[in-house]
Amino acid sequence: MTVEQIHRDAENDTIERRRYLEVLHRFTMSQAELTDLDDICWYIAKTAIGDLGFEDCVVYLLNEGGDTLIQRAAHGPKNPERREILDPIEIPIGEGIVGSVAKTGRYEVIHDARDDQRYITDDQFRCSELAVPIVCNKRVIGVLDSEHEAVGFYSDEDIQLFTTIAALAATRIDTALALERLELQAVALQEAREAANAASAAKSQFLAAMSHDMRTPLTAIIGFAELLDSADVDDRQRADWSRRIVKNSEYMKEMVGNVLDMAAIESGQVQVKVTPFNPHEWLSDTLDLVAPRARDKGLVLRSTVDDQLPPVIEADASKLREILINLLSNAIKYTEAGEVHLSARFESSDSGDRLTLVVEDTGLGIEAESLQQVFEPFTRVHDVEQFSTIEGTGLGLTVVKSFADAMGGKVDVESTVGKGSRFTLRIPCRAAHDRVADESGGSAIASENSVLRGRRLLVCEDSETVQALIGFVLERAGATVETALNGGEGLHKFLAAKQSSRPFDAVITDMQMPVMTGYELAASIRQHDQMPILALTAYAQEEDEKRCLAAGCTAYQTKPIDTETFAITVTRLFSGDTAS
Repeated sequence: MTVEQIHRDAENDTIERRRYLEVLHRFTMSQAELTDLDDICWYIAKTAIGDLGFEDCVVYLLNEGGDTLIQRAAHGPKNPERREILDPIEIPIGEGIVGSVAKTGRYEVIHDARDDQRYITDDQFRCSELAVPIVCNKRVIGVLDSEHEAVGFYSDEDIQLFTTIAALAATRIDTALALERLELQAVALQEAREAANAASAAKSQFLAAMSHDMRTPLTAIIGFAELLDSADVDDRQRADWSRRIVKNSEYMKEMVGNVLDMAAIESGQVQVKVTPFNPHEWLSDTLDLVAPRARDKGLVLRSTVDDQLPPVIEADASKLREILINLLSNAIKYTEAGEVHLSARFESSDSGDRLTLVVEDTGLGIEAESLQQVFEPFTRVHDVEQFSTIEGTGLGLTVVKSFADAMGGKVDVESTVGKGSRFTLRIPCRAAHDRVADESGGSAIASENSVLRGRRLLVCEDSETVQALIGFVLERAGATVETALNGGEGLHKFLAAKQSSRPFDAVITDMQMPVMTGYELAASIRQHDQMPILALTAYAQEEDEKRCLAAGCTAYQTKPIDTETFAITVTRLFSGDTAS
């Protein structure tokens, strides 16, 4: 090489270094004005690396969890358009050359990727790769990566340039990352605040609706009950007023039931109990429960049952009934004229059997944008001012969806404003041709008044009204009933009867009573006798049932009682069937 060539090469090196220094200076000065993370990353890739003449570069940053590297900016083939990354990939810490650099905090240069099994092909294969860590306060926060198709492309000077750029940008990137996290937290906080405000408004609306909706039936119940004592009431009026008292009481029972179900749902206490039952009787009984409401509004309530529906299926009949009553009641509530139609069919496939119930109405319908809100708690999607006579808590459909989910099923809704709605429920079940239907799934109404004839029963209940009601129901079924207003009085009567020649056959006890609770009473009785004890309580959670059984009770029954079926429930105490 001649002296002239040496001078020319030295001059070219000086020019190239000057250009590098100018790019680095411009990069340092310009990035000082940048605060947005994307602006900083794209400026590194496009201005710094691009202006230095490198064909490819990707800026990787650690994700929030610190276990994965995400591509945030690129120069070259990975960047086909402005601020767009072609087919972005993520690289776990420790994997590939980029992941290795992030793990060790040391740069790596690969002269021939064909000899390195760690190489990860992204948009295309290239022989050379240079990866430099972006380090701030001794923490790796990202990686600056570049590739080139030629073997042995990157020099020591290239390594120094990339390391310098990474060092110059590190603090700025770290600050921008912190700001981005703060902004995301602020957005999340704002969304949480808005959600909390919405929930608060919904619950306030719910409480207002509950107050209104409970006062309305209570007014009817109390008012007509007082009128029944009037001397000038004829039999026709008395029968009409009694019917209205029952109707409003059933409405309140349903409303309170939905509130209790919602409490169980929110506390994660929903339990599925699968039993065999007759779906034909079950459907008939359920329709009978809502038929009076449809009849009062002048609506046609009809049903269609598939011929393939088996005589016995296995599912949670109780929760299914609550779901169907809610769907039918909802349809009746929002339908002013026309009909409500229930169809039931049984479907078998390789994935299993299922029961499909469809409830259709010719009612108000639901706006398309409100369809998914109908399953949200405390939500009433109709215009409450225009349709102020439509009462409800906004919980019925929430209970429907939650129970369906608990049973592994699904509920869908279709609706057209002014034409009506269709709710479709699909629940996994099993045809059980070899099983006997549980009476609780079908009709359990006592058809005779002698199912408890010859039985002596002790009823412990601190509410005189409830005590009188239970006593009447049991005596109507043929039992001889004695009562006690607390557990202490109940224990005294139990011991006295046991010492006499006429002991009780069973004890029915409330669990929350003065002097001695039902839990204490059951435990005391168990020290003397193994007779059946039925726990009667207003508490309806799974742990309440477990507590009753642990105290020594034979079976568990929640309030309010069904006056038509309560006697049958008591007879099961003597047959060994303790299903609640």
